[in-house]
Amino acid sequence: MTAPAVTKSAMTDSPDDLFERNMAALRRRYPHLYVRMRAISEPSGRLVGSVETGDINIDLGHTLLYPVDAKTHAERQLDEFRRSPHRFFMNPPMHHQAPVKPYHHDYVTSALYEFLKGRQLTKIPTLPTPDSGFLLIYGIGLGFHMPALFEEMDVRHFIVAEEYPEFFYHALHLHDWAAIFDKIEERGQTLHFTFSNEPETLAEYVHWTMRGRGFGLIDGSYAFRHYSSLALDKAYEEFREKLPLLPISIGFVEDEWVMLRNCGTNLIRNEFKLLDDRPRLEKNLPAFVVGSGPSLDQAIDAIKRLQGQAIIFSCGTGILPLLRNGIRPDFHCELENVWSSYDHLKRTSDQFGFEGITLIGSTTVWPEMPGLFDNKVFYFRDSVSSTGLWAPDKIGLFGTAPTCTNLAIRAALLMCFREIYLFGVDLGSRDAVKHHSQDAIYYKAEDWGKGYTSSQEAMTIEMPANFGGKAYTNGTLHWTRMMMAAGIEHFSFAKIFNCSDGVQIPGTLPKLPRTLKIEAPPHRKPLALQRIRAELVDKRPGEMVPTGDLVAIEASFTRWYEDMLAFIDEAAATEMPFLDFYERSLPMIAEKGENPHQPALRAVNVGFLMLCFQIGYYFYRRVEPELQVATMATFLDAVRARFEIIRRDCTAQFEILHALAKDAPVAAEGAAQPAA
Repeated sequence: MTAPAVTKSAMTDSPDDLFERNMAALRRRYPHLYVRMRAISEPSGRLVGSVETGDINIDLGHTLLYPVDAKTHAERQLDEFRRSPHRFFMNPPMHHQAPVKPYHHDYVTSALYEFLKGRQLTKIPTLPTPDSGFLLIYGIGLGFHMPALFEEMDVRHFIVAEEYPEFFYHALHLHDWAAIFDKIEERGQTLHFTFSNEPETLAEYVHWTMRGRGFGLIDGSYAFRHYSSLALDKAYEEFREKLPLLPISIGFVEDEWVMLRNCGTNLIRNEFKLLDDRPRLEKNLPAFVVGSGPSLDQAIDAIKRLQGQAIIFSCGTGILPLLRNGIRPDFHCELENVWSSYDHLKRTSDQFGFEGITLIGSTTVWPEMPGLFDNKVFYFRDSVSSTGLWAPDKIGLFGTAPTCTNLAIRAALLMCFREIYLFGVDLGSRDAVKHHSQDAIYYKAEDWGKGYTSSQEAMTIEMPANFGGKAYTNGTLHWTRMMMAAGIEHFSFAKIFNCSDGVQIPGTLPKLPRTLKIEAPPHRKPLALQRIRAELVDKRPGEMVPTGDLVAIEASFTRWYEDMLAFIDEAAATEMPFLDFYERSLPMIAEKGENPHQPALRAVNVGFLMLCFQIGYYFYRRVEPELQVATMATFLDAVRARFEIIRRDCTAQFEILHALAKDAPVAAEGAAQPAA
């Protein structure tokens, strides 16, 4: 093999010296990558040619990676990228003009629109300034494009996706990565790497990294595609497909207050079993997960025929079609914290009764809902304030949202079912007009039907169907599919068969309901249910309520809002630029911190603040430079006004929580009761 050539930035080093210096830098900054690179002894792709002879390339065995030499290829790409960079942008923030607006961040948006209107700016420029939050680089190859991108691009975060780790190994011999790492750190930027030959893995990493530290800065980000491969091309397509889901909020203050109240009430009032993540015995029966998608109507006969040979989990509005057809689920799964979910179940219970059905619900469900069931199983959701406040020692269950079908699949996996069958989990429809089973409440109760059609987005997104052809979905169900696929990939040791005639769900196998055959003796189901109940931990009413900590938790919230308001005042007084304000705010919404109540503080406030950042970033970079200071001042005033209201709401919420705590029949273990 020809000795590796080096770029001008590394001309003073031999390739081996440069490699070792880069490896030392990797060991300090990316130890997992260091281990991976050290494990490469003979790269599968052979380096050929050199920079000096103008023919450096990678021999893949059957072809060369580049159509011309690697350096020329990179220079041509860079020239094209400088002329016409590929960027993606946020849609303009929605302007709710009514005096009372749905959410706190809507008032911030309105203030900025009114500010521009007052300056006679009737149209906002489509393109923002060239700086941005992210540059996505698909492909390292030999890396001749990388130094220029790192040097020239004014972004906060770089994400590099590569199919072949060996390419990075070669690039470590060719470029001064140690200097690149130092420069990135000096500028306050971040650099992330992901390596995989699975497109979904690459796409998921990019998506979730962008929803992390730089989530408020996604507008106007860049993508650079270095070379074409099946995995990289598909990963980019997957990312583009999920792009409409990228800005979805992490949460809303308004929802968090509801969940804090609901969770406290449910823990205090109810005797229940706790579903958590722990080892359990495998179950020798399949689990049926039943949603209320339109294809459920064609699967009902199969479910009815096999109901004695499977454990049935109904999901949300999926319970009514089952009961109307003489099928009684063993477990019913509920996730939402709203009254309407209780209303649906109350109507259904009044008609059919819930005897023998066990509720599996988030601790945040509407407090009247658990009383409809004789037996309850609760779990703690991940990333919500109620878990951080009421159960700071618990880790919420990931993968249970955003719908009840996500929850049911996760619950079945936690209970160790080795086979899971999905029915009515369409996540869309072959017919874009049909949205639920004909036996669902949307078609059986006029108010529910009108409410759905007036509030739900149309199914306009075309996707592959489970049984071939195409199906249609909307943004919410697309998000559900993405989260479901991630949960299946991360947690599933089971075979999951999708018997639904809707969109295809990654990680599942299509199976027609009429082909199902299950062999199980009649006594097996009662024994399996008995085993499931025995494996869940019993909790008494009030046992998990840390009443003695409420005063300290309230003090933490009070200090947090005082600190945030003081920081906003400082930013306004000093005319702090947007990015400085953004970066200095991040520690206040970090996932962890010195404050033991940081998870709850973050969960309540991160959604509102990140939405405000997205809104502010959108406007700040689209006005003329001479208007940026005034735009920032308007933004800060609006955010401050909402935080004042949120702080008052916080005081009112803790008054409710203190009243709830006084009703707790027992104190949580190790927690002192508040003084009388």
